[in-house]
Amino acid sequence: MNFKRIKGAKISVKLTIVYALMFSFVLLVMSASILYGVRFYLLKQAGGQIEDVKSILETKLTSNEGKEDLADKEFLSDIPVEQNISIKLVKEDGKVINISRGFNYDINFQGPYDKIIRISSGDEHLLYKVLKISSNGYGTVYIEIVKNLDTEYDFMMILFAFMAGADLLGVIVSIILGYMVSKRMLRPIDNITKTAEKITINNLKERIDVRGPEDELKRLGNTFNNMIDRLQEAFDRQAQFVSDASHELRTPIAVIQGYANLLHRWGKDDREALEKSIAGIRLEAANMGALVESLLILAKGESGTLSVEKKEIWLNELINEVASESKIIAQKHVISCEQNDNVKILGDYKMLKQMLRIFIDNSIKFSPENSEIDISSETAEGKVKITVSDRGIGIPKDEVERIFDRFYTVDKSRSREKGGTGLGLSIAKWIAEQHNGTINVESEEGKYTRITVILNEQ
Repeated sequence: MNFKRIKGAKISVKLTIVYALMFSFVLLVMSASILYGVRFYLLKQAGGQIEDVKSILETKLTSNEGKEDLADKEFLSDIPVEQNISIKLVKEDGKVINISRGFNYDINFQGPYDKIIRISSGDEHLLYKVLKISSNGYGTVYIEIVKNLDTEYDFMMILFAFMAGADLLGVIVSIILGYMVSKRMLRPIDNITKTAEKITINNLKERIDVRGPEDELKRLGNTFNNMIDRLQEAFDRQAQFVSDASHELRTPIAVIQGYANLLHRWGKDDREALEKSIAGIRLEAANMGALVESLLILAKGESGTLSVEKKEIWLNELINEVASESKIIAQKHVISCEQNDNVKILGDYKMLKQMLRIFIDNSIKFSPENSEIDISSETAEGKVKITVSDRGIGIPKDEVERIFDRFYTVDKSRSREKGGTGLGLSIAKWIAEQHNGTINVESEEGKYTRITVILNEQ
């Protein structure tokens, strides 16, 4: 249950718990290392003190060449009492020869000689060493040197209690400070959450305040703002698209309704009215069909459901095919192909053909009869340049940049007469972008229009 509560807790709480656990672990390791180091140092010091006492005794025995009376109290007078070291001299039969003040230990010695041994029994902690020497007066004598470690262990217990208290205080402080810091650091996330809650389809103006240092949270805020910008742009485009589509469909529907009313009133008796109405309805129905088809292509393209099947194709063969078909369709125009370099590219054959057909259809619609329309290609520096040029009505200079906008037509009345929807160039631009291409337009009103598509070679 506690684990589930932690999983469901706020990020600030989780971060505080993680930091507190990590800090506690570090404190535990450091405290254990310090205590172990102090213990090792004190035991080493105690061992050194025993070795010092041993050296004093050996020096006295050596300097007096065996004349020193081992039973004399003066023999042990040089032993430092403040170091809690006691000495006892015992004969081989167990009889005590000499003993220092405070020696009240009963040690069951089992060897080996001249080696420091540590004993811990309850509250008693000792270090001792047994020396075996030969004496003229007493024969074999055993010297027991004992170091009482109570002072050292008391110091370690005090140190342990102090460090435990300091560690506990450190953990508590780390939890409090960690929670405060994590709350402050995660405040931008709260701002993001509150801002996201305010955002609806009707309110895309909310943005996150991204002031502060250049950290991950600021980048997250910028990313969120950029995402909302893209959403707003997409919604605006969608609203504009629906508005334009509705506007474009309203006209043919009104025309069809008008002809239908004309048929209803006069079509049964007036042959001319009948034929005029049928022709008008067929024209507007064809315009609506083309419009709906174009809308579907753009919608599928933007949603990613329109597949682009790229493979190696000979672009010159595609251009020859489009030029041949255009000669059949536009017999009142001169379709030429002045240059067509052999080149392979990676692309979708049908889509590229549709793009070229859109450019040529526009040239046919807006060029006078018997005028020349040329489609050519040339390669240079790893690029292939496709050019469609005509000697038509041209495009006003201030409108060249807008011709690829949806539903935009330079001359709306003439476009409707010729069956234009204002979507063809938008589709062509989308196809070029899917092939990593660019489109350049050069035109002079009343003289010519030249559209150039630049693609990468295979």
